[in-house]
Amino acid sequence: MMKILKKTIIYVVLVASISFLLPRLIPGSPFFFFHSDMYVLNTMMPEDSFNSFVQYYHPDKPVPEQFLVYLKDLLKFDLGRSFYYKLPVAELLTGCLGWTIFLSFVSIGISSGIGIPLGLFYAVRKGGKRAVWLNVFTGLNSVPVIVIAILIQMLLSYKFDLFPSSGAYTPGISVSDPGWILDVIGHAILPLWVLVLAELPPIFILTYNTCSRTKNQPFVEMAQYLNIQEHVINFKYILKNTLPEILSKINIQFLYAISGVLFVEVVFSYPGIGTLLKTAAYSRDYPLLQGILLVTGIYGIVINLIFELIIKRLNPRVQA
Repeated sequence: MMKILKKTIIYVVLVASISFLLPRLIPGSPFFFFHSDMYVLNTMMPEDSFNSFVQYYHPDKPVPEQFLVYLKDLLKFDLGRSFYYKLPVAELLTGCLGWTIFLSFVSIGISSGIGIPLGLFYAVRKGGKRAVWLNVFTGLNSVPVIVIAILIQMLLSYKFDLFPSSGAYTPGISVSDPGWILDVIGHAILPLWVLVLAELPPIFILTYNTCSRTKNQPFVEMAQYLNIQEHVINFKYILKNTLPEILSKINIQFLYAISGVLFVEVVFSYPGIGTLLKTAAYSRDYPLLQGILLVTGIYGIVINLIFELIIKRLNPRVQA
């Protein structure tokens, strides 16, 4: 446990360091401008925004001193002020992160709930059309998530008008309204559909391959020889022994899913981190970009920590 926590702390420090250094290494960023260059900067940044930037980042101080100030601000969850929105970065991220977490967790949950049992079923099935389904999922796995998102949006939103094409809820509706939850679910159907279609194939293929290998192991053959019931063999002998490996790969898939969620949010104008990232990149909002980099990096580290603890719990022999 301590080894996992120490490794997690190192990762957090690395992400924080990269988040600090990256904007300062990009040519043309506000870190290269000072008060004497305000006449150049006025064309793209108001004076009050530039002053708040200088007050927070201290670009005139040495880099080590900037880093110490940056760490102190991080401990207070102060990530600076957005150029574009004129609001604290932490406030913007707090308002958007929940939507991204919602899409990530629900889509991975649905994909795993379908892909793992389905992969196990076709791995232990004798005969049938296993190769057909494997080819279908392999082909679907090669389609970029943004292509799936655009096609589903054009077909089900624009052509047949079955689901909302954008947003997380209908404008004007509030949390206190009785139909708010159903409205949020209705707006989330298409983004979740896209993410499940993108995440289900690798989970299915992974489960199918690992269970196919495990079912030929001597202990499984011995269980079959002893006439143990088939469903007991499938779940207690095959799935239980392959679950740590499956979860370790789903952990990686979860991290990949973050980028997929960001693309889907942009296509469906979903108010998550992806839409915020698009606005920040378009407007060259470096404080907001730095905050997004930091939060998404820490989000990935937390997910990795959760999966490592679960795998360690399932199989104490796994070395963290």
